[in-house]
Amino acid sequence: MDLDGRVALVTGGGTGLGREIALRMGRAGARVAVNYSRSRDAAEQVAGEIERDGGKALAVRADVADSAAVAEMVTTVERALGPVDVLVNNAGITRYIPFSDIGAITEERWRRILDVNLTGAFLCAQAVAPGMVARSAGKIVNVATNSAFTSTGSSIPYVVSKAALVSLTTCLARALAPAVQVNAVAPGWMATDWLDRYLPSERAAEIRSGAVPLAPLEDVVDCVMGLVANDSITGHVAVVDRGEMLG
Repeated sequence: MDLDGRVALVTGGGTGLGREIALRMGRAGARVAVNYSRSRDAAEQVAGEIERDGGKALAVRADVADSAAVAEMVTTVERALGPVDVLVNNAGITRYIPFSDIGAITEERWRRILDVNLTGAFLCAQAVAPGMVARSAGKIVNVATNSAFTSTGSSIPYVVSKAALVSLTTCLARALAPAVQVNAVAPGWMATDWLDRYLPSERAAEIRSGAVPLAPLEDVVDCVMGLVANDSITGHVAVVDRGEMLG
């Protein structure tokens, strides 16, 4: 697809799925803002790779759960690259907490996971939506998970945050139609550093061994790009999990 001249903001774009989305956007001709919170070196590497390939990119720090930081990020991106045409809300966190250990879910953990995964997506969408609506063009893609539909996953607050993100997707699609298309992808397990960062080593190794179907990163990125390319699909959640939800 051709994104020549368009500006894409990918949150959590320095590592894992976000990295692959940012690189693909750059190869498609977009000017890419690679957001990060802690992974500065990784985000700068992604931006550098896009620029070495002839594109234009910027690594920009912001905690997406902080409204002031989000507003500053969007201002920085627009000054450096231009108005945001495509927003991919990929930033997300979790904590591994067995579902049976409900007492281990502290208020702090609950709030932080929902703040990043849900509120962060809303704040970023809220920041770019007025410009998109004014230009009668814009695409927002939220990265959810198939866990939003199965009530299984790394922890209860993570699953709840992603289920709410699915609802936010359809609400924003209604609120911003017809100027802006808002959709979501809901991947299954993917072989990224997410497994090693957030899961016990034995569980990560089990997943990598093929105990569950792994969604290839390329397939998930293809789905994101397809939603960005389409002007008629909105309020849709595309599950990309090689049939994992089917059991």
